Amino acid sequence: MSKNMKEISDEDLMAMYQNGNNMAFDLLFDKYRAPVFNFIYRMVNGDRTAAEDLLQNIFLKIAEASEYYQPKSKFSTWLFAIARNHCLNFLKSRHAIKQKNTVSMENRSDNTESTLGEQLPAKEDTGKAVQNKEMLDILDANISALPEKYRELFLLHAVEGLPFGEIAAITRVNAATARTNYRRARLLLLEKMKPFLITEGNA
Repeated sequence: MSKNMKEISDEDLMAMYQNGNNMAFDLLFDKYRAPVFNFIYRMVNGDRTAAEDLLQNIFLKIAEASEYYQPKSKFSTWLFAIARNHCLNFLKSRHAIKQKNTVSMENRSDNTESTLGEQLPAKEDTGKAVQNKEMLDILDANISALPEKYRELFLLHAVEGLPFGEIAAITRVNAATARTNYRRARLLLLEKMKPFLITEGNA
């Protein structure tokens, strides 16, 4: 092969996989598993087990549906559209299950806390200040608490760095709507974080 596999575009890698080159798919998986997992993880409100299962299902779907991919669209657009659909289906099914199995607050243990932060797994100690870790936990919790249509836009643009044109294709809205909803998501997040930012600034 004349050029390094890692220098080949995502679209060409997918074409190579369509022609039977499994190494090309491995490279795509290695490149996107972390960003896709981060997107899924926050879309499902910090449920790590669900996020890991969805990640496997999404890449299995990519492999099985590879013949339907057309290089006229970016691979990342196709990938995140599939990831988004899996997340939305999961959230709908989980909501339906909760509707059937509603447990009254009175029946919950007094020792059981129901905070957004609890939905996020504990982060490993990286040597940073505990205060910084707490702020990251609060930020993650508030991102997860954003309304669904705002959360996905915020994650795709602010976290994954996708342009609004690509986000529009993924979420099936026009670019202007995507941009407007992103601004609203950012304002909502800033409003939620304001008390903590003020505290930090006055410390």
